[in-house]
Amino acid sequence: MRAKGGEPRHHMIAGNSEGLEEGREPRGELGNLVSEFFGTLVVTLGSIGPAAVASALGMSLGYAVEMSCTGVASAVMIYALRYVSGAHFNPYITISFALRGDFAWHRVWGYVLMQFLGAIAAGALVLAIFHPDRTALLPQMRLGPWPAFWLEIILTAIVIMVAHSTANVARFIGPASALANGLTTVLARWIGGRVSSGSMNPARTLGPAILVGGFGSWWIYVVAPAIGTAVGLAFVAAIWRHTKVPAPER
Repeated sequence: MRAKGGEPRHHMIAGNSEGLEEGREPRGELGNLVSEFFGTLVVTLGSIGPAAVASALGMSLGYAVEMSCTGVASAVMIYALRYVSGAHFNPYITISFALRGDFAWHRVWGYVLMQFLGAIAAGALVLAIFHPDRTALLPQMRLGPWPAFWLEIILTAIVIMVAHSTANVARFIGPASALANGLTTVLARWIGGRVSSGSMNPARTLGPAILVGGFGSWWIYVVAPAIGTAVGLAFVAAIWRHTKVPAPER
């Protein structure tokens, strides 16, 4: 299929300079929703899986290894699915793109729903396979709720700025975007692992927590990332002009 001027359309999708392989095309909105479910499931497994494994086997994986797994999972899923759904895997990433006018508001609820379902499914898998102590599915806040609250604002602002700096039309573009966003998650987890869990993502934190009855400080992971998203978008507006390459019409 060719666009005006004879250029193949598959080379133009969402600013994709590399293009998609012939015969590979996302399955529309169904593919988008499944992508968000699967990607969030894997990213959540990267967050709660290491602690569950360590708990089940009575061993220590080491702080750096345990906290890095979320970033590795994020990088892999962004690389694999960035041209399908945009690889958001985070309700506030989706909402931030909508606030910037890069993502239709009527699609937000579907993405957010699938992100939460993916995170819940990840929690269910961990419980069914490893039978860990319930604390393995809950965020750590060793300094108390308020340090966790302020840190989540800062970390979320960083994540939002990086996400918008490596995306076009609400989709992460190029393999470098997977590396940048994955390493940002590693950094956030290293800094906040024992303080707030370095969450920046209410689905990834609250989804598994629902399965074990929740926890009293759940509001931190709703309110703080919302404020952090606003702060991050303010930095994005100050840094970047709002120009984009529109995705072609089908």
